[in-house]
Formats: sequence, structure tokens, C-alpha cells
Amino acid sequence: MNKQDSVEEKELELFFSEWKEKDKDIRVPEFEFGKKRKFTLWSLLPVGIAATLLFGIWFLLPSEKDYQLEYDTLIITLVEDENQEQHFVIETKSSLDEWEAPSSSLLTEF
Repeated sequence: MNKQDSVEEKELELFFSEWKEKDKDIRVPEFEFGKKRKFTLWSLLPVGIAATLLFGIWFLLPSEKDYQLEYDTLIITLVEDENQEQHFVIETKSSLDEWEAPSSSLLTEF
């Protein structure tokens, strides 16, 4: 160890010892822990009001719309005119009187 190193070390020790002496006089404030809250029924009041509103809205809204039977079946047909123009015909019926397989057009067209 050099003399210079030992001098620097002594200066550091002196510096920090002075700070330690100053810190001894500092009064540390006491820390107060949070007070325990008492459980009351008043604390549940906002939760009860919110739950009542949610249930009220849920029960008052209509659950399902009533559909009429005429809209049960949707029939989309491709029709060819005299000018060989094709267009779609869309019909709604309550029941399906006739049924055609989706692959039946393959038998007649090709």
C-alpha cells in the first residue's frame, strides 16, 4: 500500500465519520401504518345498487324477437330470361314444398 492510498483512505473515513455523527442527530419520524377499515353495510351499498341496475336492465330488455313463420325459409333461384340474361329471384316462404338437390343442375347442364 502506498502512502497516498492510505492518506486517501483516511480522508474518506474521516469524511464518512463526520456524516455519521451528523446523522445521529437526525430524528426519524415514526411510520404510521394504515388504519384498518371497519366492514359496514354502508360499504356494500354502491355494489348493491350497481348489481340491481344490471339485473334490472338484463330482465327488462326483450330476450328474443318473435319471428313470423313466413320468414322461415329463404329461396334464392337463378332464372334465365328469353334474352338469355340471368337474374336472381328471392322468395320467402313458411314451408318448403319442393326440394331440389344442389347437384341436380350438374346432371342437366353438363
